[in-house]
Amino acid sequence: MKNKEQFNLVVAKNIAKYRKYHGLTQASLAEKLNYSDKAVAKWESGESLPDSYVLYQISQIFGITLNDLLSDKKRAKMPINKLRSIIIPLLADCIVWLVALIAFITLSAFDISGRIWLCFLTAVPVSFILFLVFACVYKNPLFEFICISGIIWTTLLNLHLYLINVTPISAYLYLIGIPVQIAFTLTYGYLFIPKIKFRKKKNEA
Repeated sequence: MKNKEQFNLVVAKNIAKYRKYHGLTQASLAEKLNYSDKAVAKWESGESLPDSYVLYQISQIFGITLNDLLSDKKRAKMPINKLRSIIIPLLADCIVWLVALIAFITLSAFDISGRIWLCFLTAVPVSFILFLVFACVYKNPLFEFICISGIIWTTLLNLHLYLINVTPISAYLYLIGIPVQIAFTLTYGYLFIPKIKFRKKKNEA
């Protein structure tokens, strides 16, 4: 390919690149491989390379081929696991909206109030709940924050519109969301911001 030093740098760059794609720190990747984070740091700096079996293990963790790990590609291909983490939640969400559509069609035969469109509105917080589950599975704190915020406000929106003909003060329900959102944001910042900064620092190491 070129000389050994250039080859080492290509592999080092790829290990760091795919590790960051997966949101892994050097320490977490090292833990999966039963190595120290110092060893991973040396691999990513090009000082040394893991043996062939460890390279194979790394490619399996990243969901790529060994050739992807060893070759010098100008454009990074999105890892299979990363692609799945996007497609699977979207496919699952399609089921939520399909159920909402079925409910809309079914209720349209009986509803005379013209408010059956609320079936689709109800699907919005359900979608946020679904995405929250996947955000927890894939350990994405920022997406968790967005999903929980979405659940808070879309649930209040649903309550407002469902109760709008029952009580004129239903709009005041949004006032509940303000302290809840503030409390959640502060809690999120206290629990997750230090972790995100630590992860970013490790990724840049």
